[in-house]
Amino acid sequence: MKKNRFFTGVMCTLAVVALSACGQEAQEQLQYVSLSQAGCTFFGTDNEPLAVTVETSPAQWAAEASASWVKAEPGEDGTTLVLSVEDNDGDAERKAAVTVTAGQASQTITVYQLAPDLSINRFRKERMFQNGGVVSPSGKYIGGFTNKAMEDNTWEYYPVIIDTETGEKIKLGPFPSALFKCSQPFAITDYGQLFISDHENGGSVIFDLNGDYMLSSIPEGCTNRGNVMGVSGDGSKWVGYATSEKQEGERIGQYRPIIWEDGEARMLSMPEKNFKGEDFSVGAMARGISADGSVIYGTTWDNSDGAMIYWKDGKVKYVGEDVHEIKSVTIPYPEGDETFYYANGIVSQAEIYKMSPSGNWIAGAYQEITVNTDDYSTVASSCPAFYNTETETTVVLEEYSGAKGVHVTDGGIAFIALPMAGGEVYDLNAGVAIGTVAEWVYSEYGLIIPSDIFIKSVSPDGRVVLGTGTEQPAGMKGRIYPWYIIPPAQ
Repeated sequence: MKKNRFFTGVMCTLAVVALSACGQEAQEQLQYVSLSQAGCTFFGTDNEPLAVTVETSPAQWAAEASASWVKAEPGEDGTTLVLSVEDNDGDAERKAAVTVTAGQASQTITVYQLAPDLSINRFRKERMFQNGGVVSPSGKYIGGFTNKAMEDNTWEYYPVIIDTETGEKIKLGPFPSALFKCSQPFAITDYGQLFISDHENGGSVIFDLNGDYMLSSIPEGCTNRGNVMGVSGDGSKWVGYATSEKQEGERIGQYRPIIWEDGEARMLSMPEKNFKGEDFSVGAMARGISADGSVIYGTTWDNSDGAMIYWKDGKVKYVGEDVHEIKSVTIPYPEGDETFYYANGIVSQAEIYKMSPSGNWIAGAYQEITVNTDDYSTVASSCPAFYNTETETTVVLEEYSGAKGVHVTDGGIAFIALPMAGGEVYDLNAGVAIGTVAEWVYSEYGLIIPSDIFIKSVSPDGRVVLGTGTEQPAGMKGRIYPWYIIPPAQ
């Protein structure tokens, strides 16, 4: 979102009389300064630089600003003037002039900057983050990391924590790759503890606002440090997963859902059978926890089914038990018939923020398997689904074929990711579609945002929103970036 407004450009010309070397004849040399902008207006804070096209005769030109809060610098190509301004800390609009001179010709650009508007919500794209961003349970902090390649083929990592009330960015580090290799941010507490997975050694590295760090503990019966994926509101409970010790007959240990309570780790219970009604072969992981710590959700990973599970009132169940069906197909072979099992129900990928803050709603996708009896091939179809843990019933939105539920609020406002087409918003209690994500954001926050973006999380009070978007800069591969909406500056 480009934060400046423009006026039209003008040209200043001068006719200068120059004498020839022998003094026998005079010739007229045209000197001028032509600018694409005669004036511009910047907002009070968070402005992007403005490039002004400059054409002059003679070719050499210079620019000077009348105020220190304005910077006027030539662009790299020598044909543009780049204007930038500092944030306006005052309570009134301010004005300055930038004069461009070439020979005896000159032209002035009038620069206005508005006073800060403390009533406007702020929309930011955080392109500096590597592998996404995370938000704390109340929306107090947003976290991620950036990195830097070194000449010796190593890396330096810089965790970044953003205070959503002030907009301040706290950059930690650098931390060399000899210590750990940051892979993906998974969680951040309301106290500023940032959890980033360690690709080299496994488990999570936990950073605090002072730049100190510690490593996640090893749960009893597991072979590696656990990855923390979700935290409770008071920060006393963390959930995630670790790999268990290899048992007899197993190729490797299975993934186990883990909970840490005041730093002490233990395994969570597992369903008796996997999604297809068979013994577990790979395991399950916890992905998120409600703000009060009473509800946890996760996914299984057996046969890549990605079934959703949840823990509540001391029990573990499959999300959407009311629509969970285990089916079978018997295939005749020359050496004898063989029966295979499959299941329909609620599934998810390795995603966080699928549960509402109180844990009363869980977002996912209803997947249905169809078997072709001619060749016994299978086709999977899906649509968004939202499970109410209080009524233990599922709302399946068949009209959004191929889409999935990505987040839901306690009030039943559901966010849907469409395949390759941005996001939609749906009111589960009223049973009506609200509109696109962009339309909902404009209605709720008064902001105009890109249409091809998705919402990942909305804070309990609705003041902070975290999402992802896609873009493809000219000459570059497409990339995913995190974005967020935070309250007006304090």
